[in-house]
Amino acid sequence: MPASFNSIIDAATLPYARAGRYAYHFVRGKLHYDPVYRAILKNGLLPNEGRLIDLGCGLGVLSALLTEARNQHQAGNWNPDWSTPPQNLELHGIELLDWKVETARQALGDRAIVCQGDIRSIELPDCSVAILLDVLLYLNAAEQRQILQRIARTLQPGGTLLLREGDAAGGLRYYVTSFAEHVCCLWRGQGWQALHYRSATEWIALLEELGFSVDSLPMSQGTPFANVLFRATRIV
Repeated sequence: MPASFNSIIDAATLPYARAGRYAYHFVRGKLHYDPVYRAILKNGLLPNEGRLIDLGCGLGVLSALLTEARNQHQAGNWNPDWSTPPQNLELHGIELLDWKVETARQALGDRAIVCQGDIRSIELPDCSVAILLDVLLYLNAAEQRQILQRIARTLQPGGTLLLREGDAAGGLRYYVTSFAEHVCCLWRGQGWQALHYRSATEWIALLEELGFSVDSLPMSQGTPFANVLFRATRIV
């Protein structure tokens, strides 16, 4: 019987139970309610092999999902309407906060390599795909450009960058996105943190300037937010 997305979530989140109730329920909630994970998995947005680097990986949510998707596919429990999940993709994550690194390592074990470091300065290994999900809004415009430049240099020709950010030209939905993020920062004890958004048009222009071809997909299904997923392919 083909696996449902919910059954994949169940199996992907189970290892987080040993890291505590917060980790378990946070990862479960992200996979259930954030449409980007379903989109990445079902639409075949990742290569089958190579090295994936998840920058600002948090608790390793994407690695947990991809690992379980691979397990289900290999067991023959896969929906034929979905794209085949990556089978030989090395999973790497970089995260700034030590407690998140420890939680991710505890849950993922040897299924992914999670390193602690600041994505603005840590050495980035060569890769075939780089992931940035809701990360660059915490950095100023110069830092955003610098990180994207570094990714462009480390991506193999034809490599993929998946970037998800809020669209500053998204009208009311954008203001909801920004307000919700500020509230999350307050809840985490970070204060009223400065956030740096761009419009979707500005993100595409910047990525094209840095040598990418870009497609964009709305990524707010089922939410009140103005998020966009950019799939950028390195062409130079």
